[in-house]
Amino acid sequence: MKLWAKTKEFSEGKFLVVRRDGSVPRWPHFVLGARDPAAPAALRAYADVAGEFGMDPEFVESIRELADDFERYRLREGTGDPDAPPHRKDAPDVLAALRGAARAIVAVWREGR
Repeated sequence: MKLWAKTKEFSEGKFLVVRRDGSVPRWPHFVLGARDPAAPAALRAYADVAGEFGMDPEFVESIRELADDFERYRLREGTGDPDAPPHRKDAPDVLAALRGAARAIVAVWREGR
């Protein structure tokens, strides 16, 4: 099973990543969620390599803490299905942003339980 749709440059992804200023990164990215059972191990592996690269020790420790937070969340809320096929209706404006539209207006809301 592939990640998601592939554009000319890279996979468009399952999630739209937006910076706090409203911009979307131009580089490929991958989002980890706390309900993904593999996420804590991935975060810890990232922290290990970040430490080897000499990144700020406080940053490295905060990644390890995030891995612990992910584990606690998954134990409390349940395991997700990160490799499941799409099951939500795509929003056209989100797809436009994923595909590199110069401008897209996207409405967001926090998902309920």
